[in-house]
Amino acid sequence: MMIITKKRSLIKSLTWRILGSIDTFILSLIIINYSSEKYTYDLALYIASFEIITKTILYYFHERIWNFFKIGRLKEKVKRGRSLFKAMTWRVIASLDTFFLSYIITGRFDWATSIAIFEIITKAIIYYFHERAWNRVTWGRVIENE
Repeated sequence: MMIITKKRSLIKSLTWRILGSIDTFILSLIIINYSSEKYTYDLALYIASFEIITKTILYYFHERIWNFFKIGRLKEKVKRGRSLFKAMTWRVIASLDTFFLSYIITGRFDWATSIAIFEIITKAIIYYFHERAWNRVTWGRVIENE
């Protein structure tokens, strides 16, 4: 049976957070400036910055919790279906986090909703490919004899 180390979960969390925060910054920047009379980048930067903290923690625990489930896990890799289901469960958690952060920072329900909705699409795609890329990395996997 394959066991995932905590170091692998941490590094995987950080690589995802970099990709995710860049996506959040770009989406927030576009949505806020499309709906605003003056150009501003500070709100998008605040959302992406706070998200680095909240989502790194949430993602790490999401990874650790998924390690308890053996569904879709092969001896050395995981099936695509597992990656897809992990992407969906993560997207629910992460979109709620983005919505709340966006609303707290901007005070605008419409902006927070738009950012969270667009993020569902972009990040689900990015996350799936991130999972598949990490599936090729063997570092941090321990194979135990059953």
